[in-house]
Amino acid sequence: MTVVFSLTVFCLSCGKKADPRCPHISCPAAVSDLSAFPDDHGVKLRWSIPGKDTDIDHISIFKNELDIGGGSCPGCPRKYSLIAKLSPGDPKLMREGENRIMYYDTHVKSGNLYSYKVLICNLSGACSAESNVAEIKVP
Repeated sequence: MTVVFSLTVFCLSCGKKADPRCPHISCPAAVSDLSAFPDDHGVKLRWSIPGKDTDIDHISIFKNELDIGGGSCPGCPRKYSLIAKLSPGDPKLMREGENRIMYYDTHVKSGNLYSYKVLICNLSGACSAESNVAEIKVP
């Protein structure tokens, strides 16, 4: 009896192991042109939305702050904090043309080095890979 049961289970399983999410869910493309510029308001971030923005649920913006004059370790791994999770229609995300986005980070200190990353998440809950890192020293 156990031999028959074992053979049945063995024959019915396919042996394939894969990602447990549904195959029809695809991740959005990652942002590859994130850039940071000093501005009167703080730091201006700019990037392009890869592909169509009709399927975007939210955009997550992450920041790392490094105090250059203090005891921070420039070569150490950096810990990023979520500073904004915004829907595409949020007024904090300003449009420049059809696919260009701009965001102001006003919470910066003079003399510090800031690094930023962006993630795009779609309506299915899948998120892109991390964007390129944009760094800027605030004068």
